[in-house]
This record gives sequence, structure tokens and C-alpha cells, in this order.
Amino acid sequence: MKSKIITVDKLLSTWVIIYSIGYILNIFSYNPIILLFISTIFFIIGIIIILKNYNENTRLLYFITINVIIKVPLILLILQKNIKTIDIAFTLIFITTYMIYIFLLKEDIVSIYKDLLDNIIDNTKGRKTSLYLLFKRLIT
Repeated sequence: MKSKIITVDKLLSTWVIIYSIGYILNIFSYNPIILLFISTIFFIIGIIIILKNYNENTRLLYFITINVIIKVPLILLILQKNIKTIDIAFTLIFITTYMIYIFLLKEDIVSIYKDLLDNIIDNTKGRKTSLYLLFKRLIT
């Protein structure tokens, strides 16, 4: 069921960030660098889409700031660790688990990310994330 807000649990990046922090803290054992790179590739694609549709309602700085502040330090901390075959298998299982979770919520992955980008391109369209609404409440 499609809600008016995209909760952070519906964003793969949230899963990747939480897992990466757990990996850095030695809570989890499989290297998430492939997941971080996949997440970064989608972030870059998102920037291109946003720039192509840029307007006065676009929140590009918010999108870039959140992604860079969170992901770059994680990548730098994890990058020097070796990737093993089991890490690749784990990446596939991780993404599959995320897809099953979204399916069980009766959401559509494409719609989630389309709505997210639509809202960043024009904050009067698409769906806002719960994280954005929290930040907005904190600064106003």
C-alpha cells in the first residue's frame, strides 16, 4: 500500500548505511563495499536526473549533502578491506532480502525511487521521506 511518506526503511541506502556502520563496529562480518558502490552509482544517476529537471523547487543541495556526509566516510573506512567471494554472495542476498521486504509491504521499488526523485526535483510533487520531514521540523 502506497503511503504519502516514504519511511526510511523503504530506502535501500538506509539498510546499507546501518549495515556498514555495524560492519565498521565489527558487529557484522561481510564487507558492504559493493553495496556502498551500488548505492553511490544510484546516487550519481539521481543527481543526473535531478540536474536534467532542475527548477526553483529542487532540493539538490539537500540530496547531495545527505548522501555525501553519510556515504563518503563509510566508503573511506571500508575501502581498504579485502573483498571475498562470500561478500559478493552476501550482497546478492542483502539486495534480495530488501526486495522481498518491499514486496511484503506491498510497495513498488520503482515507485519509491521515482517518488523520491520527483519530490527532490520539485518539493510539491512525489513523496517526501520521513527523514526529510524530521530535518525540516528540527530546523524550523
